[in-house]
Amino acid sequence: MKKNITKLLLGTITENEIVELRIWLQDPKNQAILESYVRDYHDLNLATIKNNLDEAYNKVSHQIDSNDKPVKKLFPNWTRYAAAVVLLFGLAFFYQQGFFATSDQEVLVPKDDSITLELDNGTIQTIDVNGAIEVRDSEGNIVGSQQQNQISYSKVHDKEVLVFNTLTIPNGKKFRIELSDGTLVHLNAGSSLRYPVNFLSDGPRQVFLSGEAYFDVAKSESNPFIVNIDELDVKVLGTQFNVSAYGEDEFIDVVLVEGTVGLRKKDQLQADVVKLSPGQKGSYKQVSESIIVNEVDTSLYISWMQGHLVFRDLTFNNILKKLERHYNIEIVNANVELGQEVFNARFDDVAIEEVLGYFNDIHSIDFKIDGNRVIIK
Repeated sequence: MKKNITKLLLGTITENEIVELRIWLQDPKNQAILESYVRDYHDLNLATIKNNLDEAYNKVSHQIDSNDKPVKKLFPNWTRYAAAVVLLFGLAFFYQQGFFATSDQEVLVPKDDSITLELDNGTIQTIDVNGAIEVRDSEGNIVGSQQQNQISYSKVHDKEVLVFNTLTIPNGKKFRIELSDGTLVHLNAGSSLRYPVNFLSDGPRQVFLSGEAYFDVAKSESNPFIVNIDELDVKVLGTQFNVSAYGEDEFIDVVLVEGTVGLRKKDQLQADVVKLSPGQKGSYKQVSESIIVNEVDTSLYISWMQGHLVFRDLTFNNILKKLERHYNIEIVNANVELGQEVFNARFDDVAIEEVLGYFNDIHSIDFKIDGNRVIIK
C-alpha cells in the first residue's frame, strides 16, 4: 500500500489502486499508518518544479473524492499536509524523465572503522564499543574508564596543568564521553573532541570540537564552559545545546535546548556576544562572519542521537555527504544537475538499503553498488 499512497500523492494512481487504497483505509489503524508514512517518509523535495499550492491540493482532493463511495478524510486537517503534498509533486518530474532507472542490486558493505583515543603523548588507542577498558594517562595513571559506548573521566584535584586527550569518531558510529566535571557529550559520526583529562579548579573549561556534538554541561558559576569551533566560541555555564560544524556546511549551527549560551567570534569584544534563548538556533556564516538567530524546532536538530536523519533545504550533494558519514559508505554522484537540486527529507533509524530502496522504488534512481560504494549515474 505504500506504493499506492505514493502514487496517490504523485497523481499517478489508477482507479483500481484507489479502490484498493480505500478498502485498506477502512481500518482506523491503517489511517494512522498512512498519516505517519506521509509525514515521516515523504517529506522530500527536489525543488525541480515550483508548484502551485492550490492546484496540488485540488488535484489530490479530486482523486480522493471522485469515488462513488467517499471515505473518511485521510487526514484530520489537510492544511497541515498541503505543503508536503506540493513538495511531493516536484518528484514527478524526475520520475517521468527516467533519471532514476533501476539497476542490478548488489550487497552494500559499509566500512567498520574504529573509534580512537589519542593521549597527550601522541599514543593512539583503539576503542571497542563492545568492551571495557581503563583509561590511563601517559604516565600510566588511571584517569577514567570505558564501558561500551561511553568513556567517563575521573575528577582529579591535584593537577596543575592541562593534559588533553582527543576522541575521534569515524563515519558510521556515535559515542559518548563524560568529562571530569560531569559534562556529558554525545558525539556524532565523523566528529572529534579535544578536551582536558581533568579541568583545573580555576578558569574556564574549554574543549575543541570538529563535527557535531550535543552537550549537557555541568553547571559551574565560577568556571564557564567554552566550546571552540574554528573561529567561533560557544560559552555557557550549565545548559544543553547542539553544535554542528561539518566541513561541507555553509554555517556553524548552535541550537539551544535548555539554559543560555553566548556566541562570539574569537576576536570580538564581550559586548558583541550574541545570546540565545531555548528554542533558538544561532548560525555563524564564516564567509560573512555574521551570526543569524532563528526560532526552530529543536527536536529536528537533536534527532540524530536516536539515529534519525533530517535534512532541511540541502542540496542533493550535501545530503549524500551526510549519508556517507552516517552509514560509512562512499557515494559518487555523476549527475551534476541532480546534485544541485534542493531536498527536504527525513528517515527514521533505517538501514542504508531502505534509504536506497525508497529512491529506487519511488524514483527509479539509476545507481550501482560496488563494495561500499554507491554510484549514481
